[in-house]
Amino acid sequence: MTMPHSCGPAKGMVVFAFAVLLANGAAAAQIEMVQPAPSSDEYFNHPNDDPDQGEPQADPQARPGTPLLPALTFPGSSQLQDLRQEALDKYGLTFGASYQQLFQSASATLPSAANDTALGGWAAVSATWTPIDRGGDYQGTFVVRGAFRGSLGDNAVPAVFGLGDLGSLWSNYEWTSWDQGFRIEDLFWEQKVGSQFSFRVGNQGPQAVFNFFRFKDARTSFTTSAFTFQETIPYPTFGLGASFRWLPAGDSGLYVVGTLNDMNGDPAALGIDWSTFRLGQYFYGLEIGNDWRRPDGTFDHLHLDLFYADKRSTRDPDTTPNEAGGGFKVAGEKQIDRFVGFASYTYNTAEGGGISTTYTGQTAYAGVAYLRPFDVQGEVALGAMWNQSLPNLIPGVGRRNQYGMESYWNILVTPNSTLTPGIQLIWDPAFNPAVHFAAVPSIKFRVFF
Repeated sequence: MTMPHSCGPAKGMVVFAFAVLLANGAAAAQIEMVQPAPSSDEYFNHPNDDPDQGEPQADPQARPGTPLLPALTFPGSSQLQDLRQEALDKYGLTFGASYQQLFQSASATLPSAANDTALGGWAAVSATWTPIDRGGDYQGTFVVRGAFRGSLGDNAVPAVFGLGDLGSLWSNYEWTSWDQGFRIEDLFWEQKVGSQFSFRVGNQGPQAVFNFFRFKDARTSFTTSAFTFQETIPYPTFGLGASFRWLPAGDSGLYVVGTLNDMNGDPAALGIDWSTFRLGQYFYGLEIGNDWRRPDGTFDHLHLDLFYADKRSTRDPDTTPNEAGGGFKVAGEKQIDRFVGFASYTYNTAEGGGISTTYTGQTAYAGVAYLRPFDVQGEVALGAMWNQSLPNLIPGVGRRNQYGMESYWNILVTPNSTLTPGIQLIWDPAFNPAVHFAAVPSIKFRVFF
């Protein structure tokens, strides 16, 4: 399959489909994008600070279980819950906060790497206000989320502990750095139009609504971007955009998601700066999927993603890979009792992408997860992945294949905290030809309120 690097049929098909669905979807059904009720202990789909809020996530009731230490709660937790409920009932407000931290070490790095360890912190706060038709078919909600993300101490920031320091095609891009500062990431209005359709407009990240995967949350699940952010899709980061969600067949499980986003958003350098929203420099994404849900809460899933990314003007556009292109992704999940099998394949021709790190033309992964080991909420998961680099990104270096595995165990330790030890194994890092194997153990924790 070959796709053009300039505006052409591929881009036109995605843009046309996006416009038609946006125009015709206002009479259909919605997958809930902002949960109306607050919660301090809903681990899987926490409604107040989840960066992937709004995806057709697994029903939390499908993952029953208990924390490892269920009685250990932070002081004042019941009073906080009462306050949250009162704020919701009286004013339509919800609020939340979390802190997560990731530590990694590597058995092999590039000769140019300054560190063989990475340590990143990520503190997030969020609030929603629903002044219009709360709980109704025309609910309108204002959403704001901000975060500090950065390295800690004399360690590498985890986002570069891959392509930058290991020569690996995958990294940990959610664990980035906002120049050691605090940034507003999400700032958007979300509107329901009838019972079947909703849309967002404002500052947002496309990965929050596009490319569903139930183990995608890099704070508690897989760490490597092959499973989570997956920069093979040439995403931009947080910036001005619009997205919609439509259930064309009611509660049958069929859904359609579309998103259009600024390719030039740069929270680290610019914060919120909508002046970068320039004609002809957008990311277009369309997802068509289906969930087969069963009465016991388990479900199977299948979706097709189509995407196209224009060239960008930010992040060294003339000195780093920066070519327009597009592609597709097919992904599926099958659940049998506590076991969930998953697999996907992604094809892409865009170079650089909105965060300038799309160096991959093909990605495939497959794996299995076991839910609630020892009846403790969480999962153990194992996945294998293959990446192939785009050709001629580096003069004299053709396509390279890279192989790897990642495993983790996510444990809900208390009602408000998780611990996730894990390890990734990398064979033949694409841009580190002197190394044939590297092991990258990690541990991360999360507390949320």
